[in-house]
Amino acid sequence: MNVKYIFKNQFDELRAGWQIALFLIVLGAATAALTLPLIVFLKIQDTFTLAAASLVAAVITTFLVTKFVNRKPLTAVGLAINAHTMRELGIGCLIGWLMMTAIFGIQYLSGYVKVVAVEVTWTEGLTMFGIAIVFFAVAAMFEEVLFRGYLFQTLVRGIRFIPAAVLVGVLFGFAHIRNPNAGAFGVVNTVLVSIVFCIAYWRTRGVWLPFGIHFAWNFSQTTLFGYPTSGMHFTSYELTRLTQFGPEWMTGGAYGPEGGALATLVILLCGVYLVLSRSLHPFEGIVTLERKDENLTVDFLERRKAA
Repeated sequence: MNVKYIFKNQFDELRAGWQIALFLIVLGAATAALTLPLIVFLKIQDTFTLAAASLVAAVITTFLVTKFVNRKPLTAVGLAINAHTMRELGIGCLIGWLMMTAIFGIQYLSGYVKVVAVEVTWTEGLTMFGIAIVFFAVAAMFEEVLFRGYLFQTLVRGIRFIPAAVLVGVLFGFAHIRNPNAGAFGVVNTVLVSIVFCIAYWRTRGVWLPFGIHFAWNFSQTTLFGYPTSGMHFTSYELTRLTQFGPEWMTGGAYGPEGGALATLVILLCGVYLVLSRSLHPFEGIVTLERKDENLTVDFLERRKAA
């Protein structure tokens, strides 16, 4: 056996597994280089600063690996800005808001929530609103670049879409398993929503649609309705104060809506829409990590585009 083929395929490319290993090594080094000085020397512990530093580390890592391993631009991982970008971002934000509004509406009509506005001035409220947009945008983009970017797209090239989406979903769920009040229901929903985000990426070959859903879900959940987000209360970004009643299996309890059956329902409905929609398709000529001759397809997603 030629030792070369342990590391490279017949196209003289580094195999997908080694690409992912290299990505994770560089990511670990970049994250440590950017976050450890903040934690150790500057004693910074706030979530926003560390999330922003982690996002920068993920983008730098993605740039280095795509450029020197794949010989592609950074935009090849779905970060290209084109004529579809604002539309995909807008659809994503609308979907995320509708999902959370549906959950709140059902709980409110069922008498399971009581909500009051936070007593702040208009200036304070607008400031909180703007800061919350930045915070949740940074947090959502970090997770999308990390979980739907180079890692997921390289896995698809190596093991195809469905196994890659499930594996990334499990990793996404595992990343949230240590959150406060996390339970089995919450972890399962986190895995499901990650798979839905993977479908959103594949339908457009861009991160903007899944990013929009992800951002609007978290922003609406916390800032507009005052729920916990994945078990955490970001009180400085809440414009409302919410008290939950009713069965925890439905509402999610202290973990927030993501830990309940209503979230399962809206996540599945979102997935159905993304699969069946005929209006979602990649921008013509978009550059991806794939070779031109690979022509990776997913039957149950591609047939919608062809119909």
